[in-house]
Amino acid sequence: MNTLLRTAIVGAALLVSPFALADEAVTEASNVSVSGTYEGTATDSGTYTQELEVVVGMATDVGSVTAKVDETGTVGDLYLDTTISIVDLRLGKVDGEMGMKASTEISGITVSAYQPSGTDQSVQIGASTDLGPFSVAGEDLTDSARLLSAGVNVAGVDVGGSYQKTTTGTNTIMDAGLEVAGFQVDVANASIGDASVTKTGDSKHSLLGVMTTATNGTDVRGAKVALGDLSAKVVELNSTNTYTLALNRGIMTYSYAKTAGSDGTASVGVKFTF
Repeated sequence: MNTLLRTAIVGAALLVSPFALADEAVTEASNVSVSGTYEGTATDSGTYTQELEVVVGMATDVGSVTAKVDETGTVGDLYLDTTISIVDLRLGKVDGEMGMKASTEISGITVSAYQPSGTDQSVQIGASTDLGPFSVAGEDLTDSARLLSAGVNVAGVDVGGSYQKTTTGTNTIMDAGLEVAGFQVDVANASIGDASVTKTGDSKHSLLGVMTTATNGTDVRGAKVALGDLSAKVVELNSTNTYTLALNRGIMTYSYAKTAGSDGTASVGVKFTF
């Protein structure tokens, strides 16, 4: 692991400052950042799975390079961030896809254009803004399968939703959350017309989990109640309920999940960030 980290750091340094090295300039160690996440899960069946992601960053006055490396030593994301005038540029591989992204802020609205690399490349334009308690966003606005989302937080009630129409069908997802007597209650409902493009993102309807196996033309429903570190949720997918009870204690999570018609699974997970 130490060899892996050293290799990633040196690689990032070479990408950002080759000319500085040629001039025999010394890059300060403070310009290098290393962070990461380790996740491991043990189940009552005796299996243990683990994932490690190490993020190495190297910054100079003209930009920064970020590299993400997994436990096998494979470099996943590798991209350069820089700014030209009022335009922020990101070049490289992000979430497994090569491309170029330019973004800027106009009258409080962040507008971005993304062009993936490949023979079928097309410019994808998105925008987002926050208007007090309201938030509005759109992805791939020039595409017929554009994704539109909005949210509002008023008097402690947080409501959001998204809409996406493709040639296969339309996905409409709504969610809401509020706190009642110390309990955090979140609910979500997804009307699925094209399960292949469902996106959960960071909103509350992420409690529905992965919905790519949903049958087109059906609804996916979910509810979650949390009190401090203890939470319970139920998700209905393809007319089958899955119940999950979880307890968080520091970096540990203890959970029990049962899908109707099958045996339950107890697991212990650890998530450590550095």
